[in-house]
Amino acid sequence: MLVELDDDPGTPAPQGRTGRARRRWPAALPLVVVLALVVAQLVADARERVRLAALADVPGVLAPLPEPPAVAWYLAGDATDDVLVDRDVLLEERVTDRGAMSLVAHAVATGDVRWSVPLADAPDAPEPGRYGLQCVRGPGDAVTCLVHDATDGDPTNAARPPGHAATAASVAVVEAGEVAARYPAGAGDEVAAAVGVVGDALVLAAPLDDGTAVWALDARTGDERWRVHAATGLGGGVLRWGATTRVVPVGDDAVGVLGAGTVLLDAADGATLASAGTLATVVGARQDGTALVVGSEGFTRLVGPAGEVRLDGVPVRVTVDDGSVPGLALTTGGGLRAWDARSGEQRWRTDAPAQGALLLGGLLHAHDGFRVATLDAGTGEVRWEATAPELFHDELALVTHLATDGRRLLVAGSSPTTARALLVALDPGDGLVTWRADLAALGAPSHVEVGGGALLGVGAQGNAVLAPRGRRPGHAGGRRTSQRASRRSSAARAGVR
Repeated sequence: MLVELDDDPGTPAPQGRTGRARRRWPAALPLVVVLALVVAQLVADARERVRLAALADVPGVLAPLPEPPAVAWYLAGDATDDVLVDRDVLLEERVTDRGAMSLVAHAVATGDVRWSVPLADAPDAPEPGRYGLQCVRGPGDAVTCLVHDATDGDPTNAARPPGHAATAASVAVVEAGEVAARYPAGAGDEVAAAVGVVGDALVLAAPLDDGTAVWALDARTGDERWRVHAATGLGGGVLRWGATTRVVPVGDDAVGVLGAGTVLLDAADGATLASAGTLATVVGARQDGTALVVGSEGFTRLVGPAGEVRLDGVPVRVTVDDGSVPGLALTTGGGLRAWDARSGEQRWRTDAPAQGALLLGGLLHAHDGFRVATLDAGTGEVRWEATAPELFHDELALVTHLATDGRRLLVAGSSPTTARALLVALDPGDGLVTWRADLAALGAPSHVEVGGGALLGVGAQGNAVLAPRGRRPGHAGGRRTSQRASRRSSAARAGVR
């Protein structure tokens, strides 16, 4: 057989597709980069939405304020000083001069009434003065209101009687604009002056001459679970509206009862767990629910079910804590000090201001009335700081409050020269100014405060709810300006130890 082989070198060899693919790759590279950036941005946006959604449940965090707020509407003239905000609804306590009481739900953005629930009718023979009403969150999505008939009189009017002690009280559990349950809250010598919700129990406290009567009711049935006599000290006083008796839930397992002194009770059976004594000031409960924060003779006591931890310095009031740095406790005295709340060991110390603070995203924002500083909450290193005159462009301005909407640090101030409220929003990471608010509509004198999750302006015309101009709360956005707070951020200046 004859086989012929074609060895002609001019015959082209077969070519694979590798060369053409390599030639197309440079052209596709920009598209791949764009897609990668889009995916990265989508992931970042999703994480930010999750973070902001989680912050919505953190006490003290305001609804988003992407732009300077304006006066949205005014609270009623017979509203108390206490409000509660739940998402886009503001709950307003109202007490008329004749003693009728109600709870009214408004749309935060517009003031439109969603619902109104009568809690108590006016008495047949009303007396001058302010009648008793206290509403607190819980159980669950409900709101519990304590109503009693004590009055505090009018100390500015000598012609009015000084008020009278309560003779009866009741608690109403309000759900979705309806009174779901109502229970008696004492009579005779034991009339509740304060209420707190711990889990599914309503804890009531009545001041006595030799301590405080405390009892717990099942929120579903009204059945009494336990009743004790708390040794809060002598001189409980006559029950009047605004009595100093307080019930402070500490997590789901304990409750603090404040009278002339303070005790910590087991929420399950009312047993005494600890006592803070009488020469002490209770700042409140830690937001992680582990202890009461008590100031006592120049030091701080964390009084909880697991025991007591003592820290040097007086307590710093923390209005927002998102839990990003667990177990952080703050005191001031010779500088701002950070401690481990469980062990009492000092974490760091700095000379930064320390009158009030909030913790958000691992950053600690603090002020002393004159300066605002942002620190790394884990190390105490100062990221940036600014003075009130720098922030407000007013040489005599003072800082009065710090707040946050989760994205921005809100600094409220006052000006003795103009007698007007001041408000500026900063990027919490670098101190860049996002916006400044002109609150001239509040009248003078005025100031801005945070109450129950709402930003309120107090002025000559009354208490105003502040919300973005023409936008509903929850709208994201905002633009940063080129203005910058003074930045002095060296570790040496922070004085970290």
